[in-house]
Amino acid sequence: MRNAIAFKRYLYILLLTGFIKAPLAHAAHIGLEPGSTYATTGDSISFDLVISGLGNFGPASLGAFDISVGFDPGALSFNSYSLGNFLGNIALSQALNASSGNLGNAINVAEVSLLSALGLDTLQPGTFTLATLSFTVTNLAMGAVTQLSVLSGPVLADAFGAPLSATSAAPASVTGVPVPGTAFLLIAALFGWLTLKRR
Repeated sequence: MRNAIAFKRYLYILLLTGFIKAPLAHAAHIGLEPGSTYATTGDSISFDLVISGLGNFGPASLGAFDISVGFDPGALSFNSYSLGNFLGNIALSQALNASSGNLGNAINVAEVSLLSALGLDTLQPGTFTLATLSFTVTNLAMGAVTQLSVLSGPVLADAFGAPLSATSAAPASVTGVPVPGTAFLLIAALFGWLTLKRR
């Protein structure tokens, strides 16, 4: 936790330095994929936090981010997150993990790249995954819907530390469906009822 706080200070110093050096540049789009899915209580599900709208193997590239994704802890239990490698490999000290992780009703993921602007330009396509978030469905009735959304105020910086503006996609949704055994029983009951009705 102490390391995450220190990394976040580094992230904001990087952003402040970039803000002094350069005006607001480019606009990124942040969303969750899939945009909708179906699940039943007990299922494991995952969502990719995806960024698009920047350079495609060229400027502007993403140098740092700090994003929170909100969810309903009454319907979903957070399991884990994993960061992508498009800001550099953390294990090789090419990037710093500054994530706070599970905040109760939101997941915070944050990363600062230590690669050069050219290194980031070479590494990043136009659209890529920032992180993958994994959950277990704990309480979702048939037909009920729960949502995950990118919370307002994501912090993004380009390869030089200049701030990037961002728009967020509509929330992703999870809709409850019956367990396979229950669905079979419902279909069998309906078939039986229709058979009796015809007699």
